[in-house]
Amino acid sequence: MTNTKRTLYVGGLAEEVDEKILHAAFIPFGDIFEIQLPIDYETQKHRGFAFVEYETAEDAASAIDNMNDSELFGRSIRVNLAKPVHLKETSSKAVWSEDQWLSNAMNSVDNDISSTDNNNNNNNNTKEVKSQIKDDDIDEIDLDTGRPLSKRIKAVTNPRVYIDIEINGSRTGRLIITLFSDIVPLTAENFRCLCTHEKGFGYRHTSFHRIIKEFMAQGGDMTKGNGTGGKSIYGRTFKDENFNIKHTHAGQLSMANSGPNSNGSQFFITFLKCDWLDNKH
Repeated sequence: MTNTKRTLYVGGLAEEVDEKILHAAFIPFGDIFEIQLPIDYETQKHRGFAFVEYETAEDAASAIDNMNDSELFGRSIRVNLAKPVHLKETSSKAVWSEDQWLSNAMNSVDNDISSTDNNNNNNNNTKEVKSQIKDDDIDEIDLDTGRPLSKRIKAVTNPRVYIDIEINGSRTGRLIITLFSDIVPLTAENFRCLCTHEKGFGYRHTSFHRIIKEFMAQGGDMTKGNGTGGKSIYGRTFKDENFNIKHTHAGQLSMANSGPNSNGSQFFITFLKCDWLDNKH
């Protein structure tokens, strides 16, 4: 791994994490060239960190934006660009064989684990939906306008929330969602409050009751859990605000409904472009 703009350092990894899990976690952001998970040959376990190299620097930047401070197997991981190591061109040593580099890396891992342990002590580990977060380090491109998403978010202070996902009782990851309150303020506030539970109810312990391959995952039915229930912070339902945002790519969140002006708490996340949903959700 030589291109530091394409190579990521991933720290704070749990013992259960292996290369396959890392590949599954990071492949959504672009083609991966190589993954290295350094092994401690005395314990035969990995050292708590890994390197992920993407084909392009843009994909690496996207992975940092989405994965830094996310959770993997119950631990908050740190994702940033790997620091360059000054080795001779003819050197065949792995970067982690350098004592100075390894010392710095292990200190980072210890800090990551300590931070995660402190966070776990202060939070219920079974919560699926936790609270609102703030993060100014966003470099994604807004596919609706072609402008850097960070400019839009910083200009209007759009809120971000996160949803922790569990499968069969095991944490599998975190979804970080930007809510465009500058475009749909009522809808954004409804979703934000349902994530934070500040109204006394919300998404915590709800499930994705409908998942369709190569289409979307639908959830948010907090009252019945089967797609027939739900409620908003404004009452049973609330009216559509507008349909300015189109379903142009994967990873977009929209409110699910049963027709015009029937928004509640149910939502879906797209797996690909879904333009047939435009002007309806």
